[in-house]
Parts: sequence; structure tokens; C-alpha cells
Amino acid sequence: MIKLNEQEIYAVLHKQLSKNFPIQTFDLSYHIEADHRLIDENGLVQLTNKHYWVKVMECTYPTHSRPILMSEIIYFLRQEYMDSTIRVYLQQDSLGVVTASAEISFQDAVTLEPEQLKNLIDIALISKDKTWFDELTAMYLNLTRPLSSHTSI
Repeated sequence: MIKLNEQEIYAVLHKQLSKNFPIQTFDLSYHIEADHRLIDENGLVQLTNKHYWVKVMECTYPTHSRPILMSEIIYFLRQEYMDSTIRVYLQQDSLGVVTASAEISFQDAVTLEPEQLKNLIDIALISKDKTWFDELTAMYLNLTRPLSSHTSI
């Protein structure tokens, strides 16, 4: 999993916006405009992916500005980190200070074939790595062991 802070999210957004709109210069700033229903009794706003419609940034061009929604942050992070699951967290305190973070995770489980496992078992034996050998052997046996076809009566 990759974790990004507000500066790293800002850098990705700046890169992606520059790629999509290369002829314009702009500045980005965090600025959450939340509905009163999203503000708690202490003036704190906490947003996640499910708040995709909320304005969370301001993109200022020389001639105009435009809002950046949570959905756009998710979209641009997805452009940077394809084939990932993205979770964005934004918080604004009662003074308007915004903190942001994102978690990018990938489906990186690898399925090995029995022949590949046998080769890795050989490497574990050569390297004398008992823990790895035991893990690989258990995986191999789970893949190659026939299911029991009898039932006890």
C-alpha cells in the first residue's frame, strides 16, 4: 500500500492537470466547501470517497478559477496509479486548515502453478530458508493434494 499526504496528492493533481490542460498555468489550493450537514459540532469536516460531490480544492487560472471535487481527486489519483483501489481522506478544522491523505492499494496476490512452486521450493532448499520452505511446501500441498472423495458414515 502507498500512503500519500496532502503535498503528494497535490503533486499528483498538478501533474495530471498539467497533462490534461497543458497550455494553462494554474495554482491549486485545498479549500473544502462542505454542506452544513457534514460539519460537526466542533466545526470539523471529515470527508472520504463517499463525499465525491464536495468541493475540496480550488484551481486558479490567470483568468478564472474552478472547483475541484473529491471525485476529481479520486479520478486523477487513479490515472496516476492505475489498477488500484484508492481511498482519500480529507479533514478541515474549524480554522479552515485542511489535512489530506490517500491510501493506494493494489491487488498483488500472485497465484503460482505447482511447477513454479516446486522451483521456488528448490531455491528455498538451496538458500537453507526453512520458513520459506515450509510456506512454499504448504502452498504446494494445498494445490496438489486431491480432495477427499469419501465421507464418513
